[in-house]
Amino acid sequence: MSSAPHVERFKGTDWEECHDFIAAIRARALWEGKQRDSAWKADFAAPLFWGKALSWHSRLPEDVREDWSKLEIALLDRWPPQEDDDDPQIKPTPAAAPSLNRNGNPPLQGILTVVPDGSNTKYYLRLGSDYCEFTTDADQAIRVRCNSLSSTTLLERIGNSSVSWLAFHWQESMPDIGAGSTDFARISCVNLDTMKSSWNRNGPFRLITCSVSGNGEVIPVWKKDNTSEITLVPFANTSYIYLAADPEAYSGEYPSENRAKLFIEPTN
Repeated sequence: MSSAPHVERFKGTDWEECHDFIAAIRARALWEGKQRDSAWKADFAAPLFWGKALSWHSRLPEDVREDWSKLEIALLDRWPPQEDDDDPQIKPTPAAAPSLNRNGNPPLQGILTVVPDGSNTKYYLRLGSDYCEFTTDADQAIRVRCNSLSSTTLLERIGNSSVSWLAFHWQESMPDIGAGSTDFARISCVNLDTMKSSWNRNGPFRLITCSVSGNGEVIPVWKKDNTSEITLVPFANTSYIYLAADPEAYSGEYPSENRAKLFIEPTN
């Protein structure tokens, strides 16, 4: 009997390594008779992520990590083919400027805005020295692109030199994320090359997962596990946005802050 196809560790070096890793996982699954078993392939691949690829993998939503069909798409989104690839059939559609559908569908890209409840004031979000803060200058606002992944959406920061994604970053090192909690998260950026948050704090952080409604409202969701998730509610003062798991408990602890809504304002 032939030996099992070998699969190298995946370090996240480039597109070619990503291509070889996916092909090797598929070949191994075929040899094992597991080619239709997405959970088996995801479990087999998990210990093979190494270095920065491991950091990237560990911060994916759990449902993506446990389903190879979703994980494979995430891999190809993170390490896409180069634009000058010789085979035009595998070139990705350029995603630098997706068209915006303004007919009731969620915006694909735009700038982040925050509107406190009961207020006519609109703030823009910009990245400060550590985390996001408010500005009234739209030119300073963070620009994001929505990346659909499984049943959720990730927010990629665009318009800067390095690839980065918006993230939840909790203030406390061991936050209580549930009913009765007064803990809060801020919005930071995670560089996908280093997998480090822009906020140098010990609290846990994870790429923001959310849904985006037809009017552009962003509904942030913290996934506790594959079957449990909590909607995080934005709060605002005059300078910062905070995300809370229990809005009633949080507003009781911080009465000077107002509930707010987070939007993606479409841009051309």
